[in-house]
Amino acid sequence: MAERLNEQVALMMEEEEQLKQSAGMDSLSLQENSQEMSQNGPAAAAPKSVSTQSLTSLLPKALSAVLYPTGRNSDPQTSRSPPSLEQVQSDLRELRNQFELMKSQHNKEIKLLMSELDEEKRIRLTLQMEMQRMKKHMSK
Repeated sequence: MAERLNEQVALMMEEEEQLKQSAGMDSLSLQENSQEMSQNGPAAAAPKSVSTQSLTSLLPKALSAVLYPTGRNSDPQTSRSPPSLEQVQSDLRELRNQFELMKSQHNKEIKLLMSELDEEKRIRLTLQMEMQRMKKHMSK
C-alpha cells in the first residue's frame, strides 16, 4: 500500500511539474499577447490557448488513489480491509502538504497576474497621457 501511495505521489509530482511548465508558458503567451496589442492594436492579438490541467483535479485523484487502490499489485485481502489509522493519518498529512503546495502555487500565479495587470494599467495610462498631449498639440 505504501509503495502504491509513493507511486501516486510521484505521478502527481510529475503532473505538478508539467503544470508549472505550462503555467510559465501561459504567462509568456500573456506577455506576448500584451506586446502584440500594444504594437498592433487589439485586433491583431489572437489568443493563444495552452491546455492545462487544473490544480484542483490533483487532489481528488490522490484521495481516490488512497481510498480505493486498484491494480495488479494489490492483494485482494488488503484491498477489502479498511486502511489503518496510521495510514489514514499519513495520507491526510500528505494531502495537506499537497494542498499547501497547490495553494502556494496558486498564490504565486495570482501575484504574477496582478503584477502583469498593474503593468498593463501603467501602459494604458501612459498611452492615454500621450494621446492627450498629442491632441493638445494638434489643436494649437
